[in-house]
Parts: sequence; C-alpha cells; structure tokens
Amino acid sequence: MKKLLIALLLVATAAFAQDDKKTEDYNTVREFKNKVFEVRNRSPRDIFNSIVLLGSGFKGAAISPNNDLHTITVRDFPENIAAIEDAIKRLDRPVASTPDIELKIAVLIASKTPLAGNPIPEELEPVVKQLQSTLRYSHYGLMTTTVHRTTTGRGLEGSGVADSSLLGLKPNEERPVMFQYNLREVTMNATDEHAIDIRNFEFSMNVPIVLGTNNVQYQRIGFQTPVTVKGKEKVVIGTTTMGDKALVVVVTANVASAQ
Repeated sequence: MKKLLIALLLVATAAFAQDDKKTEDYNTVREFKNKVFEVRNRSPRDIFNSIVLLGSGFKGAAISPNNDLHTITVRDFPENIAAIEDAIKRLDRPVASTPDIELKIAVLIASKTPLAGNPIPEELEPVVKQLQSTLRYSHYGLMTTTVHRTTTGRGLEGSGVADSSLLGLKPNEERPVMFQYNLREVTMNATDEHAIDIRNFEFSMNVPIVLGTNNVQYQRIGFQTPVTVKGKEKVVIGTTTMGDKALVVVVTANVASAQ
C-alpha cells in the first residue's frame, strides 16, 4: 500500500510540474498589445536585429520587420513595447551624408619636339607652364582624360586605349596604346576637409615599341605612389620616360556633398 501511495504522489508531482511549465510557456493572465512603428531613416531589418532581444519571449509575442512598408510590427506586453519604442527612436536617425569625390585624371605626353594630336586644354595650361620650367620637355599634348565619381573610403579603377599619334607612330606602325590605373582607399584628409588622400595611386601603360618590320613589342611603363590632393587643385602625380618622350599624369579633385 505504501508503495502504491508513493507512486501516486510521484505522478501527481509530475502533473503539477507540467502545469507549471505550461504556465511559463503561455501567457494566460496578462494581455498582449499591438503596435506598428514606422521606420523613416534606416532599414527595418537592421533595426530589428538590434531590438529583437527586447521582446518578452513569451509564446504569442512577436516582432516583425517589413522593408517594403518601412515598418516594424510588435505584439508584446506594454512594458516591452515601450522599451522597443524607445530603442527605435534612438536607432532610427538620419544617416550622415557621405561626401562625393570627383576625380579627373589627365594623361599628358611631353616631348622635345612638336607633337601632333590633341592640344592641351585651357584648364591644364598653368600645369604645362610649370612643367616646362622644371622638366627638359618643351612640347605637351593631351593623350586622354577621364572623370570618376566616388565616395570616401572606396577606391576606383579604369582602363582604356589612348591616342597613339602623340607617340609619333606612323600610320602603318600604329598599335593600340593601352593604359590602366587603380586608386586604392580614397578618403577625406584628416586635417583638411577640402582635401582627399589616396593611399596608393597606380598607373601603367603598354607602349608599342617598333623593332623592325612586323616586329612590335610592348613596353610596360608606369608608377605607383600615395597622393594628397586639395579640392580643385591640379597635382602632377608622376612622370615616366618613353625614349625621347615622357608620360605625365595630372589629377584634379573636387569634394562635394552627396546628392
């Protein structure tokens, strides 16, 4: 009889334990509230990832982000909804605008003799006058120019085919003159808000060298260097020689607010 009584007590205890667990898993006393929050400045999914732990965790409670509607819907106890609302107000703030950086890259050919091809544009004439006073070349021509727009913290790269007439190639000797460049980590200067830093500016060009009839070899020329450019300032990044000529790269930077 005693053994039977003990067994019945154990069964009753287990039943009470299951009832207690059900009481913990399900909210049977307090009522949930519902609220929809509109997210104006950030991604609802990103904010959801930051506030999901503020929910009660009871079954039936939920937090649901919707990126299409820019909303976060919450079903939970009033105090949890209040905490979530406060967090959303602190997190849903306008993102600071990132400045746009416009970079203009001009490639010049310098020579001791007159050059055929594109003349120097007016905006680069002051740079050419300075080069004529410091280098041994008196004639300059524009091989190519490109314009890029990027944002701080990013880099950019480009390539193309330049005007080969500036190299003095004859019509039957013309070969494509290919160039490429890579700007790594374009960032705002730490002390001058109108200047930008380029961690590494790499420029190279494959120049055809005619060694004889149907014998053309390409010579790779170029350079790489860190650069700091002030807004709208024209900076000579580097020069490299090509026989009796030289290649000169000039960069102009302009910092503007992002649209």
